[in-house]
Order: sequence, then structure tokens, then C-alpha cells
Amino acid sequence: MTRTVGNRWALAVCASSFAIGVYGLTRNLSAQLPPHLKDAGHWQFLTNLSLAYSLIVFGVGMAAHISKSAALFNLKNLLHPIGMALEFVVAVVYWPLRIFFINLLVEDPSKFKLPLSTDLCIHLMPVVSLFIDYLAFSPPWTLSTPTALTVMAVLTAGYWWWLKQLIAPGGTYPYNFLNVDTEQERVVVFVAVGSVAFVSFLATKALYGVFVRDTKLQMKKRI
Repeated sequence: MTRTVGNRWALAVCASSFAIGVYGLTRNLSAQLPPHLKDAGHWQFLTNLSLAYSLIVFGVGMAAHISKSAALFNLKNLLHPIGMALEFVVAVVYWPLRIFFINLLVEDPSKFKLPLSTDLCIHLMPVVSLFIDYLAFSPPWTLSTPTALTVMAVLTAGYWWWLKQLIAPGGTYPYNFLNVDTEQERVVVFVAVGSVAFVSFLATKALYGVFVRDTKLQMKKRI
């Protein structure tokens, strides 16, 4: 029963995540960028793009549970795996670099001043909330593995193309690990990031199967 539209706990997760996400994105978009990143704007950052997508997922989920619309619930579940993969990439790339190798993240670590509240709202909350929503309140993803691989490849290439439109030739990329010597090296980085997204899809899907199976077994034992 927990994996059906109209669940009040699922609504609470979607609503609170939407509110926190809007707060974090608003704060982040209002932050002043350093001169070398200013021209390309805030939408060069994968963090902002993925959070905007996640807000759509949370918003559709919230509307589905309020209206008890099966169509909106199915739409949310269709959008969910892409948001989960994007936010997993953001979290798994950002936090290790943020804590241990911040020089690979920003050009001048001494000038990196992101409030912790905003940091958690945009770099941690989305992936945690999407993960909880999937494991506790959602049916299994219907996105097939070949389709997921294609989608991840398209999104990776799309982000690369997007940065090319925003950044002038010879300009600085939003994340310092993208500022490599050759375009070939940059391709390797993008492929690695895209691979992380695809692996996260496979891992989350497998974990869901284990979690749901164990939950069902426990319920049968109680009966």
C-alpha cells in the first residue's frame, strides 16, 4: 500500500524536498560568481541543472499525491531514474572533491564560500530524498538497461554541448577538473562521469530489488 498514489508520507517527502530544493536553488542562483565564471552564468553548473530537474520530479510527485492522479504518479516514476542518476553524479563527484581535493573543484579554494545550509540543500538533499522516495514509496523503475545507457550517453553529450554554447573558446569550465590540457582528456572525464551515472542506475535498481524482497519476506514472517 505504501507504493501507491496518494500516500501521505510520500507526499511529505516530495513536498519537503521541493521546498528545500527551491530554497537551495534560489540561494545558489543569487550568489555572485567569480569573474572567470560570470559570463557563462549559473546554468553552466550541473548542480543547478540537476536540481531543477529534481524539482520537476518532486513537483509532479507532490501534485500526483495531492490529486491522487495515477497518470501523474506514473509520470513521476518515469522521470525519477534520470533525476536519481544525475543527483548521484553530483553527490559522488562533489563531496569527495569538496572534502579532500577542493582544488580540483574550484580554481581558488580560498574564495570558495558556500554556506553549509545551501551546500546541503543542493548537493545532498536531492539524492537522499530521491533515494528514500524510490526505496520506500515507488514501484520499480520501468526504464530498461539499454534505454538507460542511451539516456545517460545523450545527457552526457548534451551537457558537453551545453557548456560549449556557454563558454567562449579558451574559457574556463565551471569545475576545475574539466580544465585539462586537451579536448581528448576532457572527453575521458565526461565519459567517466557518464559511466558513474549509468552504474548508479544499475546499483540503485539492484538495491531496490534486494530491499523490496527483504521487506516482503519480513512481512510474510509477521503474518
